[in-house]
Amino acid sequence: MVATAPRVVVIAADDGLRSARAARLAAHFGVPRLTAADVLADHRQLPRDGYVLDGAPQLLDRVAGAGALLPVFAFADLVVYLRARDGSDADDIHRVIRYYEARGVLVGFRPDAPDGDIFVAIVAALRERPGEAPPRLS
Repeated sequence: MVATAPRVVVIAADDGLRSARAARLAAHFGVPRLTAADVLADHRQLPRDGYVLDGAPQLLDRVAGAGALLPVFAFADLVVYLRARDGSDADDIHRVIRYYEARGVLVGFRPDAPDGDIFVAIVAALRERPGEAPPRLS
């Protein structure tokens, strides 16, 4: 079975938490870790062979395209949302979060959730990608 490289987006308001989690996910799946800010600044195309993209939720609007979000399956298999520790999120990010929830590709996790829980969610999302075999959990 050929492993499929995931296209994962990690969003959270806490930069350090988000960055560390994205780095671990990218290392586990063997894909590059990109930041939304770098993609925007360099007008970079997202790799076809998988990636972990991390950024504040409000940046996803701009990464996805000119003023409107792309169909989520165009660039993400799963959006991993690391919820705020205190349960509060800024109102300006709720539209982005609701967009991904409505399309069934957003999964929220506590900031201290084990990496293994997120790995399982990513593999499950890859099973839904048409015409491709999911990776094995190692």
